[in-house]
Amino acid sequence: MDLQQQNDKIIFPISFKLKIISIIYDTDKSAFDRFDNILDSRGINHSNWDSKPSSGGKYSSYRVDITVNDNETFQQLYADLGKVEGVKCVI
Repeated sequence: MDLQQQNDKIIFPISFKLKIISIIYDTDKSAFDRFDNILDSRGINHSNWDSKPSSGGKYSSYRVDITVNDNETFQQLYADLGKVEGVKCVI
């Protein structure tokens, strides 16, 4: 099953915990601001941010509860977050 077939089975709106794994370049506050601005610009409801550094201290995982209303916004969100400097993975 390809990605488009999987996306066709998603029923919107959908709520889930988004996870972003990024290199730690600066403070968590700055990372939260970058990610938060993307969510705001897409009109995505979100709350309950938290983060956890990796055991080696090079990466941090950021988690937030989100609600996405349509597939176009869903696809664009992942594309936008993937373009942020230092982001390694968006789950």
